[in-house]
Amino acid sequence: MFARFASRGPPKVPATASANSHDSTASASGTRWRGAWCRHLLGQVGDGITICTVLACAAVLAASVALSLKVAEAHGARLAQARASELADAVVRMVDAITAQVNVALSAVAAATLESHPCSPASVATMQDVQARYSYVSAVARLAPGNRIACSTLGPAAEGLQFGPADHVSSAGLEVRREVALPRMKGTRFLVLARDDIAVFLQSEVSRSILFTISDAALGAYSRHGGPVILSRGSFDRRWFNDLQASGRTAAFDGRRVVAMSSSPSSDYIGFVVFPAERVEAQVRQARKVLLPLGAGSGLVLSVTLFVLMRHLRSMPAALKRALQSGRVFMEYQPIVDLRTRRVIGVEALARWRHHGQAVPPDRFIVAAEQAGIMSQVTRRIVDLVAWDMADYLRMHPDFHVSINLSASDLRAERALELLAGLLRVTGLPASSFWVEATETGFVEGGVGAEVIDRIRAMGIRVAVDDFGTGYSSLALLDSLDVDLLKIDKRFVASISRSGSASEVVTAIIGLSRALGLEMVAEGVENEDQAAFLLANGVQYAQGWLFGRPGPVSALPRPDQAPGAGDVPGRVPGGKFWSVVSQEL
Repeated sequence: MFARFASRGPPKVPATASANSHDSTASASGTRWRGAWCRHLLGQVGDGITICTVLACAAVLAASVALSLKVAEAHGARLAQARASELADAVVRMVDAITAQVNVALSAVAAATLESHPCSPASVATMQDVQARYSYVSAVARLAPGNRIACSTLGPAAEGLQFGPADHVSSAGLEVRREVALPRMKGTRFLVLARDDIAVFLQSEVSRSILFTISDAALGAYSRHGGPVILSRGSFDRRWFNDLQASGRTAAFDGRRVVAMSSSPSSDYIGFVVFPAERVEAQVRQARKVLLPLGAGSGLVLSVTLFVLMRHLRSMPAALKRALQSGRVFMEYQPIVDLRTRRVIGVEALARWRHHGQAVPPDRFIVAAEQAGIMSQVTRRIVDLVAWDMADYLRMHPDFHVSINLSASDLRAERALELLAGLLRVTGLPASSFWVEATETGFVEGGVGAEVIDRIRAMGIRVAVDDFGTGYSSLALLDSLDVDLLKIDKRFVASISRSGSASEVVTAIIGLSRALGLEMVAEGVENEDQAAFLLANGVQYAQGWLFGRPGPVSALPRPDQAPGAGDVPGRVPGGKFWSVVSQEL
């Protein structure tokens, strides 16, 4: 019956059991109108997709640039904080050096006093020597009761001058007086550090010698025990440091200034540095010079990649549509063997697409067809080609079968029932000539229930769960669906080693299938060790390169033909069993 189709290509399997006749002129006119409307709609959709693609690429580029700017700001702030922390460490080191000089000076004067009167010429000479020896010391004095100067290196004019109470007393007993003014030395302020009856004078301007090359920073030191700021330069607010201490950090940027502090390991003092926001902005500008080109370049690369990918994904469904109409989608068939007899009992129909001379992997164009909503056209083409290729062969060999893969969308729309009914009607073949395969993912995503599976099986068509174990909860699936066969995925078959051992997954799948009374087909069998293990464990059927590669319909074997002994994977069994992939089209 298929001879009449020889001059015009594969027959079109009808989707329903009956079709009404219509007026040919009206039908042609309506078809032309619908075709023009569809082309117009598809053109608008295509333009919309192009606009969306361009907008998506622009968004990626803008996001990359914005991210680089954000990273530059964060990097600039981190650099400024790190620099402020380094300078705060330097400040506290200099404060410790000044404190060390003061302690040495106090000890030297106290030691000289043990041998003579505190204000003897020898004691005064010792004080003068200490003043000359230490760079930070401006004067040394001996104090009389009432905090009056008894004698000093300032000369007789300072004798009798009285200090006020101490501003702070350190944990080491050092009295601190800030901004001390001497009447006879107008315009000069001293920081006076005293212990017992010895006082050391430091000019308040000593703070200017600390990091004198850093002109835009406020800096200084204060006592960690709540004492005053003993040395300082520039304006600052003590609350900044209190907030910083409360946060547990040593440096921070609040948007207006960078504040950093460092605690001395050997004294009571904490050094601090305050940078204006301009310092951060300068660091940010430097970071932008490096990061902005990198961000823009990365964004451009990502945008181009996204554009090419989206154009490719968009163009693949269109190219696949053209291929369906021009015959570039074709079928190859891989033998399924009964492991017990090594006889070929059927074949699995596998769709192939050659695009621009290159074979497109099925997992790519099938996914693209699913996403583009044209899977129904692909499935219909597959069913048409199977009917065209296999009808006469199956009629001559009634015990042979063809296994057809159905997608999740086919199951979801119940197109499977319509297509299978049409296939049986057009070919006139019994239902036993066909198997149906669907992945467990397809069953679940398709939302297909026991009723749909029962209707397919009610036709007499056997149903197999393909790629078992790679998708959803398989126990739950098998419990809810009444199927006939289970196909063990080739990834699990590959785990069977030369020694005859197998992964626990394979063993569990075989045990589960046997417990449920399901026949099994192992995919991807490539060597005799795997075949022997599967047969020994009760697997009935297998397919793979050990038994034959997928090939065109012209290379179909005789059902009574068995692979010859000594065949190896990748080789044509018996020298003639199965041809290589057709290079036509």
